[in-house]
Amino acid sequence: MDFDRDAILAILENADTQVSARVFVHKIAARLQVSLSCAKTILKHLVNNQDLAYQDLFGNTYVTKSFQKPVRITDHFFLIPPDIPSIAGPGQLDIRLLPGISFGSGHHPTTRLCLAAIEYLFFTTGLVDAKNQGIGADIGTGSGVLAIALCLAGLDRCQACDIDPNAVSEAKKNIATNTLSDRIRVFDHPLPDIGPNFRIICANLRTPTLENLALFMRRRLQPGGMLLFSGIRDWETKDLVSHFNGYGFVRIWEKTQNNWTALILTDATKNSRQDAHNA
Repeated sequence: MDFDRDAILAILENADTQVSARVFVHKIAARLQVSLSCAKTILKHLVNNQDLAYQDLFGNTYVTKSFQKPVRITDHFFLIPPDIPSIAGPGQLDIRLLPGISFGSGHHPTTRLCLAAIEYLFFTTGLVDAKNQGIGADIGTGSGVLAIALCLAGLDRCQACDIDPNAVSEAKKNIATNTLSDRIRVFDHPLPDIGPNFRIICANLRTPTLENLALFMRRRLQPGGMLLFSGIRDWETKDLVSHFNGYGFVRIWEKTQNNWTALILTDATKNSRQDAHNA
């Protein structure tokens, strides 16, 4: 069947909300200037080809991206089921995820934005030296995808926490699937306020929760460390950045997709703290 596959997938990528199968068929018909019958055939072809999948939610059927085959999220990261052969090339990384209900499957823009932020730190700019052997933290780990990505990118260890028992169980299974159980420790409670300082703290959480964690992050981040946030609505970004400016952090990267924003903040007090240490 001959049609513009990328144009059809872009309909879903650019949607601000979940798209029902009925609405998606109408959007395909409008985009390609074809009949509804032809649009239904195109959707069926994409589902059979495992580019898209149907998701039943509260009695409604929605269309979503399929992760039953490798899906390239960034230049370096693929999300892939455990039993599917890799298509990653040299220097590219597979994150293998079991089917589950926890957040972090890759369907939501905030997860993809977090992986883009990790890509930026480790591979695009090298702001985080993979040889640094630092420790990361993933607050609200869900599927464990970000903790896995941090270790695959180069961090030596990571601590991941979630208060949802399902997430804790699924994260442990995914971490084991990626043979990282010896490097990632999963907590079933919030990370304690004391302990080793982190090179990177990831948190894909809503804005009020991020703001409430500011003091904790100030205490637990090492000098010059990075905060990696998503779960932020684009209209919340300015106030959130201002809030963290008050704790000595500055924004160094920002990306928005479908009205969701991800940020990287860094410790702007590094030099003053180091000078005080050397005095």
